[in-house]
Amino acid sequence: MKKYVLYDSIIDINSTSPLVKSTNELFKFLNIKAPSLKNAPRDIGCESIGLDENAFHDANAKILSLATEAKSDIVCAEDSSFLSLNLTLTKLKEDEKFKSAMEEKYQINQEIDIVSLADFLVNEVGIAKIKKNIKNSFEKFNAALYLGSYQCQVKRYSDESNYRKLLETIGLNLVKYDLKNQVCGYEINDVNSALSFKMAGSLMLDIFDNAADFVVINDARSFVMFDKHQKELEKIVGRDIDLSVFGIAEVLLLSFGVVNKSDIGLDNHSVEVKLI
Repeated sequence: MKKYVLYDSIIDINSTSPLVKSTNELFKFLNIKAPSLKNAPRDIGCESIGLDENAFHDANAKILSLATEAKSDIVCAEDSSFLSLNLTLTKLKEDEKFKSAMEEKYQINQEIDIVSLADFLVNEVGIAKIKKNIKNSFEKFNAALYLGSYQCQVKRYSDESNYRKLLETIGLNLVKYDLKNQVCGYEINDVNSALSFKMAGSLMLDIFDNAADFVVINDARSFVMFDKHQKELEKIVGRDIDLSVFGIAEVLLLSFGVVNKSDIGLDNHSVEVKLI
């Protein structure tokens, strides 16, 4: 395995800490040596690129420089930060003026790999190791897979095959639903919360009405909308939803037989987790 650092300085950490805690616990469980990237700025989100493109890329360039200093590639705890870092790395490779400006401030290895958690687990850790640790099959459960930052923002990063491979490995049945490509509304929540909640609420109802027992997400923004704000969504759409929301690391740990809610981060969910 190549040398990796874990980028887990994600947005809204008070609400999204389960994604960080479960990823670190998963790496500990699987004996993966990928320490958190020290002193890294927090992800400011790809939605901020429209407000201040220079600030967006500068923050990401700082993160890339820290990984370069550590002589490591990057695995991201969730995929909104994965998207942000890749956008900046692509700009470095394609925009000579921008590259020159960044080289005055940072040393960045442009050949650095930035990988999603799912790609890392499948390609670096391996499905065989995942299978070896499974104690609890999810074959009796149906779930919806929602890939927010992948599906809805940049199509070049829209390969969901490794997410499906991991979930199918633990026996989980994935439901089909109509709104899988609709944005969750996070980006406009600060300016129009009613519309934001309506978008997320319609998504969750679509998932609920297609008989999902819970939702698996890949990014912090979706987790905020579906877990933290689920009660607001219910008020907007006028129906109960009551669906637990999980990151991929949480689901894998449950399949490995880890049931301590604090270890996984399940005690910090806004929606009660009823699987254990």
